[in-house]
Amino acid sequence: MISHKLNEYQIIHLGLGVLLTILGVYLNYEAIIRVEFPDAIAFLALGINQLLSAYLQPHIFPRDERGKELIMKSMTVSYIVIICAITVLFLATGNLGLLALDATQVLTVLFCIIVITFPGTMVIYSKII
Repeated sequence: MISHKLNEYQIIHLGLGVLLTILGVYLNYEAIIRVEFPDAIAFLALGINQLLSAYLQPHIFPRDERGKELIMKSMTVSYIVIICAITVLFLATGNLGLLALDATQVLTVLFCIIVITFPGTMVIYSKII
């Protein structure tokens, strides 16, 4: 029963991931070619998140010690990465003025970083642990 649910969730995550990634590439293609900020980049980030979640289902679905350790370590590293990303975005768009992004674009970039960071670190730790 658990294996059946696991496969079902993996298929759902994989299907959504492929759909959102294709949609993200399609919607952002022209902006990337014109070297402009892609407004629909959140679709691409959500697609990557779903693909990573599909990979992680067998590692975190059984709530054993390995799964709990994987989640705890990933949360710690994700917190540090997000704080560093906020600091870099604050400095790059504010005082140093290296990037010319408006508030919506900064929030979009931050959203993408947050959405990808947690499952990304979990994939890395799933290889190590």
